[in-house]
Amino acid sequence: MLADRMARVEPSRLLELIAQGQALRRQGVAFTDLGPGQPDFPVPDLILDATARALREGHTYYSPVMGIPALREAVAERYNRRYGAAYSAANVMVTAGAKGALYHVMGAHLNPGDEVVIPAPYYASTPEIVKLWGGVPRFLPCRIEDGFLPDPGGIAALCGPRTRGIVLNSPSNPTGAVIPEPLLRDVASLAESKGLFVIVDECYDRYLYDGIGYATAPHVDPEARLPFYVAGSFSKTFSMTGYRLGYAVGPKEGIAAAGLIQSHSMNGAVTFAQFGGLAALAHEDELFAPILEDYARRREVLFEGLSSIPGVVCRKPDGAFYAFPEVRGLMERLGAADTDALAAILLADASVMAIPGGVLGLEGFMRFSFAVPEPQIREAVGRIAALAARASRG
Repeated sequence: MLADRMARVEPSRLLELIAQGQALRRQGVAFTDLGPGQPDFPVPDLILDATARALREGHTYYSPVMGIPALREAVAERYNRRYGAAYSAANVMVTAGAKGALYHVMGAHLNPGDEVVIPAPYYASTPEIVKLWGGVPRFLPCRIEDGFLPDPGGIAALCGPRTRGIVLNSPSNPTGAVIPEPLLRDVASLAESKGLFVIVDECYDRYLYDGIGYATAPHVDPEARLPFYVAGSFSKTFSMTGYRLGYAVGPKEGIAAAGLIQSHSMNGAVTFAQFGGLAALAHEDELFAPILEDYARRREVLFEGLSSIPGVVCRKPDGAFYAFPEVRGLMERLGAADTDALAAILLADASVMAIPGGVLGLEGFMRFSFAVPEPQIREAVGRIAALAARASRG
């Protein structure tokens, strides 16, 4: 008696793997978890204080559907200040995390059978959200040799009469690739010529290394005249994963349409959490600067460690907090038929959990997170290297 679409939607293997790790910890199994998609630092005290103050002041009522006005204005001002936008609060909707932004914006644009181009590898939920709205994901494989960046020509080749949109992820989860402005302009031009919407999932926009430049929607459409959207989140920059707080930014008409859907799905984001988000944005730079320094060091440790392992080819990530090396050589050494099997071997024989690339749309690769303390990264990579060495001798 279930709806037909449920046969098309796959469960999140990413969440299943996270739950598996949590279950193993409850059972007392010791392992190093390089799978996390959440930061390991605590929510800053000033954010906690603002949240607690909001609770004490009685901000426990229903939120306005689009979010409290002060937070919508603060998000708009963030993009105006950082990226040269000319946004107002009407360009912003507060959501339950970036997933809420992706879900409601796509719902405002997709008809059954519409196609959405998604570069692979991808965030695990993106194609499933397309399917939930009756859409069809069309995947564009990206190559490590190209820095995992999507080719505009490849996107154009995938576009047909039913194509309705393009979803990008920059900095990328899982590859750490950062889309440069010329490439973003090419995608925007293609989308405008074909009447497509574009969504950039940019939850990791503060995790940028080696001075790399960042491009986002305001750089190509500062006044939000095109159907060009941003899905953002407080989860990564401020470690507010449990707050379930994000936002959609884009043209007023599209944001209002997404808000209409939200009014019938979840009403509005948690009210007191939004006051925590308001404090976070007011102190963003001072809170995040030391975090980025720490993660930059971890990035070097993980990249150098993985690159030293026989059978592993690693590209240093430009952003986010993941490395996504090719591991086919390691699979061959350890007798793993696919990355699911390799993940099981690493957990059983090296006590390391990582995320198989097949879960994220690109088999033969593995996602390793450096959102864990540096000593744990060194120890985990050392155990994988030792396992590879033993296999070579055997």
